[in-house]
Amino acid sequence: MAQYRPDAATLVAAIAEVLDDALEHVPDDQQHAVRVAAHLARLVAREGERGPEAASAELAALQALVGPAASVEAAGDVLAARLRAGVDDEFADAAWAALVEITRRDLDIAKPGHTDWTDG
Repeated sequence: MAQYRPDAATLVAAIAEVLDDALEHVPDDQQHAVRVAAHLARLVAREGERGPEAASAELAALQALVGPAASVEAAGDVLAARLRAGVDDEFADAAWAALVEITRRDLDIAKPGHTDWTDG
């Protein structure tokens, strides 16, 4: 049986917990920096946990709109050019729905709890 080896996201989340626990022992003038470091560690942990799935879903959503593309960036460039050139309402609605879902996934990583807005 192999020894348990935590992944990077788990390790970074543990760093955030250690920083949170140490906060009360940090001088007042340095507490904000420790809070920021803990927040950033949690963000990196969420990116490690949710980022690959979000990136895959983003590429799939963009490819559904513009066809095969080598990367998210390439698909995004094609979509942007198509939108700038003008599209019919059906395509615009599909693009809006895809971009809203992409944004929700990004927010779920960067700012959990901020995805409960409506797109109306």
